[in-house]
Amino acid sequence: MNVRFTPQHFASPRSEADLLRTVAEHGTSSVRCFGSRHAWSPLIPTNGLSLSLENFNQTTLVEVDGQKRIRVGAGCQIKRLIAFLNRHNLTLPTLGLIDEQTLAGATSTGTHGSGHHSLSHLVQAVRVAHFDPASSEWIVRWIRNDESFLPAARCSLGALGVITELELPVRPQYNIQEHIAHYTQLEDVLAAEDTYPQQQFFFIPWRWDFLAQHRKETNLTPSWSAPLYRLFWLLGMDTCLHLLIVALGRLLPWGSSKLAYRMLIRRIIPLGWKVVDRSDRQLTMQHEMFRHIEMELFVPKSKLADMLHVVRNHLERCAAKPTSRRYEQHYPICIRKVLPDDTWLSPASGGTEPWYAVSLISYNRVNARNGFLEFATDLAEHAADTFGARPHWGKICPLDAQRLRKLYPNWEQFLAAMDHYDAKGIFRTAWLNERLRR
Repeated sequence: MNVRFTPQHFASPRSEADLLRTVAEHGTSSVRCFGSRHAWSPLIPTNGLSLSLENFNQTTLVEVDGQKRIRVGAGCQIKRLIAFLNRHNLTLPTLGLIDEQTLAGATSTGTHGSGHHSLSHLVQAVRVAHFDPASSEWIVRWIRNDESFLPAARCSLGALGVITELELPVRPQYNIQEHIAHYTQLEDVLAAEDTYPQQQFFFIPWRWDFLAQHRKETNLTPSWSAPLYRLFWLLGMDTCLHLLIVALGRLLPWGSSKLAYRMLIRRIIPLGWKVVDRSDRQLTMQHEMFRHIEMELFVPKSKLADMLHVVRNHLERCAAKPTSRRYEQHYPICIRKVLPDDTWLSPASGGTEPWYAVSLISYNRVNARNGFLEFATDLAEHAADTFGARPHWGKICPLDAQRLRKLYPNWEQFLAAMDHYDAKGIFRTAWLNERLRR
């Protein structure tokens, strides 16, 4: 576990009525919710009331204005929702890399896939339990796409109230063709997006070249080798390769990662193996199997090349520091394209060009993370000041309120929405208040 806390009270309400009774009983005590706990920032901890929404996992297909949508409980995990939609030959328009997250947790922090909008952008309505000053009672209400506060509710950091249900669009299930290719230049990887709009790619440390997972939607039927391909990824990539990387990061932290990436790791990646399979099988990984910590920075497309140059320089400097402060990158740097969001606080909100999420991951032991945390803080501050880079809210977010305010044009609108729905500040932790300066 990366984040530990001890709340004064814990509850797992079974219905909205039960939820309203629970929060009303605790008055102005701090209230925070948690989902699958796939997060590294102090968004969840509270010394007041901690709520699990695991019982809010219902899934209901509805039709709105002639279009199919899914109403899903806030505590429903993405993998459970995808399984339900598969039975109806449907899926979500966007799938993140991890399917363990709950819907409320994923949308409240701006979780995204590759080549599409984030899940937050797609939300059509949010059902929220909050204190109503007009009636002096706790109520539950829908925030819909014809209301001015929906862009705040789509990615709310849990600061507007308790989300109980969300409404999202769905689309017919589809297949993805995927293969891996090697590149030496970033411009060649980006040029391939015209053909492979759902691709994600990796900046390989200590080689400083690229491996791209080329992905595109296709009408082709699943390949005969698709089960073998999935087995290869589960055993070879998600398990064995990660065991090697964990060993490099925890047991042999100095020098071994450089040698492994220059001499070994690229040679075990199968280039050119084209496989067609169902979208959810191709677009997700079992990345949660090993404990790790991560910072993800979002930069506009026009800044990506300079950003990666800065990342490389920071990593090379950190690897040359004295042992007590040294950090040597031992995991490929994952990069995914995200289309601009119609939200106020998602890391991909606003702008006229695509954003690129640059993920930096460490498998160091918990008591040996000082080097990575120092590197992450220095990089985040430099990238924010130079490129307008925004940290993912659910991962390491080391920026202060002054820097964060400059990064989000709709910052004041979000604060107004927060004051409207949470006038008593019940859902704001000390960490959030420090970032929001409230």
